[in-house]
Amino acid sequence: MPSKNLVQGEKGLLCPKCSHLNPGDLKQCEYCNSQLFVKCKKCGAKVQRVISKCPECRHRVHMSPFRELKKRLFGKSQKITLAQTVIMMIVAYGAFKVITIAASKF
Repeated sequence: MPSKNLVQGEKGLLCPKCSHLNPGDLKQCEYCNSQLFVKCKKCGAKVQRVISKCPECRHRVHMSPFRELKKRLFGKSQKITLAQTVIMMIVAYGAFKVITIAASKF
């Protein structure tokens, strides 16, 4: 895991994906082509991907995976729709079938 204290300096920018040290003038990693910067959604500042809060406005740049999933599933509403209920039931039934088939083989 890359150290966030050594993100940028005289030596360059650290890639958040592969930990490759890149020259400071690049926008994407020269090793894995991953983006090194993101744009802050609140103030529009250019922020390194390895930094979690914007240095300009202190807005949180990255969303946790669970919060992102919740946002995609529910949007702005916290209520579960009929379609979401049906999808969850289908997934649960599929998981049940996979587990019973796997258990019967042992």
